[in-house]
Amino acid sequence: MPKPPTRSDKPRRGGAGTSWWVILGSLAVSLALGGALLVEFRSGPIVAGLVALSLYGFLTVGLPRLFQGKAIADMPSPPVLDPEDNDPRHALLVEAHQHIMVLRAAIPIVPLNVGHVLDALARHALTILDTVASHPEKLTPILRFFTYYLPATADLVSDRLKLEAHAGQARLQEIDHTLGRLQEAFASFERAVVEPDLASVDLDMELLDRALKDDLAPR
Repeated sequence: MPKPPTRSDKPRRGGAGTSWWVILGSLAVSLALGGALLVEFRSGPIVAGLVALSLYGFLTVGLPRLFQGKAIADMPSPPVLDPEDNDPRHALLVEAHQHIMVLRAAIPIVPLNVGHVLDALARHALTILDTVASHPEKLTPILRFFTYYLPATADLVSDRLKLEAHAGQARLQEIDHTLGRLQEAFASFERAVVEPDLASVDLDMELLDRALKDDLAPR
């Protein structure tokens, strides 16, 4: 995938996913507190301003990140795989877990709305991994998920992290759109995998193909 032109002057937008309702509500609360300190408690304008700015920063950045961090911490642990197991499937599942860790590690770095998508992708992938660890007979029909779809998704997330500092916003939005489509496809694929007969796995692989097709096309 070719790199877009470098734009070193573009600032990082770590909070791009914060809701406008959160921003406006936090601004109103912060201004109200600053005004109260200034008028009611006779605090100086510098003190009132610093307190208001601190509260605004906490409400728009700190608090959302706190909830996001809790969501990551609440994510179920991956299945325990015996390192002494000689089954060749073991290495494949361990590698799949590493790809899931790539998704999880990126959550605190990307904008909040993208972080929610990555959290969902990681959860769906972990459920699929857990299902296969518990029912090894399901691995063969869905092998392509572990050898292509999950690694490609992890690579796409890694590309986004590399490009965020200098890529145009349009390119980042393309990647985010693809990640959103992958989230829907992962959710559908998860439902197919947990079904006893894997009846719709082929159809759901087509959804994954379509979700990745546009973004992996030559540019």
